[in-house]
Order: sequence, then C-alpha cells, then structure tokens
Amino acid sequence: MTAALVAIALLPATLSLGACTATDATAKDLTALPEGVTVDIYQNRIDYAEHKIEVAVANDSRHSFEVRSLSFSSPRFHPAVDYERAPSTVRAGTSTDFRLLLPLADCHATSDTPTVVIGFAVGDRTGHVSLSPKDRIGQLPTIAAEDCRGDAVAAVATISAAQAVRYTSVGGVKTAILDFTATPTGAGGLLTLDDVRGTVLLGALNPATGVVGDTVPLGIDVGDATQPVTFSLTLVPARCDPHVVLEDKRGTFFTFTVTTSLDTGRIFVGVSDDVRIELYDYVGERCGWT
Repeated sequence: MTAALVAIALLPATLSLGACTATDATAKDLTALPEGVTVDIYQNRIDYAEHKIEVAVANDSRHSFEVRSLSFSSPRFHPAVDYERAPSTVRAGTSTDFRLLLPLADCHATSDTPTVVIGFAVGDRTGHVSLSPKDRIGQLPTIAAEDCRGDAVAAVATISAAQAVRYTSVGGVKTAILDFTATPTGAGGLLTLDDVRGTVLLGALNPATGVVGDTVPLGIDVGDATQPVTFSLTLVPARCDPHVVLEDKRGTFFTFTVTTSLDTGRIFVGVSDDVRIELYDYVGERCGWT
C-alpha cells in the first residue's frame, strides 16, 4: 500500500478521534450552577426544636438537577455538615429542601456568612460549586445569638420543667400548674429570669392579677443562688380550635426573657414528651374535646 493510500485509510480514524476529544471537552465539570437553579437557606418551626436548617434548591430550568453531594458551613456554625441521603434529584420546575443538623454557634466568630458546597449532575455533565446562599429571612444571626445566650445561661444554671403537671381549681375550673427549676452550676455569674410567656397553645395566668396575658413577670436572680430555685406557671388553654394541637410545633416551648453577662433576650424551655402529651390532654379536656 502506498503512503497516500495509508494516509487515506487512516483519515476516518483521525476524524473519529477528534470527535471524541471534543465530546470530552464538552463533558468537562461545570464551575457554576446551571441557569435557573438557585440555593437559599431557612429554618422552619419543625427545624427549630431540633436545631436543624433547610438548604432549599430550586430548579426553574428545563432539566432535572441531581444533587450528588451537599454540605453547609459557616464561620459561625462549624464544622461543616453533610447531607447524608444524596443523591437526590430536583425535577425541573420544582424545589427540594435538604434538611441538615446545624452545629452550635461559635460565639467568638465575627461572621455569619454561610457556604454551601454542591456536587451535581445535569444530563451527562457534572459540576462542583461552592457558593454563599441567601439567608431567606435573615435567621442565622438570631439562631447564633440564641445559641450563645443559651451557653451563657447554662454556665450559671440549668432550667428545666417538671416531669409531671399539677392541677388546681381556679374559680371552680381545673387549671394546670407546671413547675420549673433553675439549678445553679456553682460557677457563679449573672443570670436573672426577667419574665416568661405562654405559648400559642397555653396561656400563662398572672397570679398577681388573675389575668391571662402575654407576659408574667418573674424577677428571679439565679446568679446569686446556691440552691435550686423552683417557680410555677399557672396555665390555661390559649385557644380551643383542635388544629392548634393537631398541627402543634411550638405549643409546649415556653419563652423566658433572661439577662446574662452577654445580653438580655429570650430563651426557650421545652417539656418532656410525657408532659407534652399531658398538656395536650388537659387542653382537650378544658376545651370539651374529650
């Protein structure tokens, strides 16, 4: 075979090799999210009790978006946490929330700026992107402040609800009494329980006025205590529409205003599962559901 014929015979193979090289270049990893795919973060009522956060991936493109890996981190909340149920596909025109356990805040950090790292695939192309998602309703600074306030409280005392509800009669009506105890750690420091509020489910009756209001003053200085300090809330149903219990997320978390060496603000004290069910039963009984 002449040299010319050899060259002609090899020509298709050369063209074929060139086509493969072009395809490989097209399949190179993407360095940005596809157009129409956006990411933001938020925390809902269910997440609050478990200290979790949602990374929301919205896909307004025309193609499915497969999340192959996803992690969240922040100078304020570290180490990074990974979504452990990947891969997960976000279909075109839909949004998927990826729920993650949020680390406790670093109270010495100076930034709340979050980072989300996503490994993904769109069709036969893949990508790996690090981005700063929008904090949908600006919750991260509040979460961090509450974490750090909780640390300041815990350094001085633990605050816990009793493991059972007591009952009394007020005006001839069965009324619930829930005891709380603040137990000093012995480390000293500043902690004042300024006031407490009822919940969406349970109104707190002010024993000084006999009125069920938004806030019951306490004025308990735990920082100077050396022995546990016990105090009680008198509780009545705040509402009697059944869906308040059926859809309850926060009805048994009581809001305390506290003053610590850090600041003045709110903390939340929840109850055990047994007490929560007992309070639900009490509301049902008072509201005539049972």
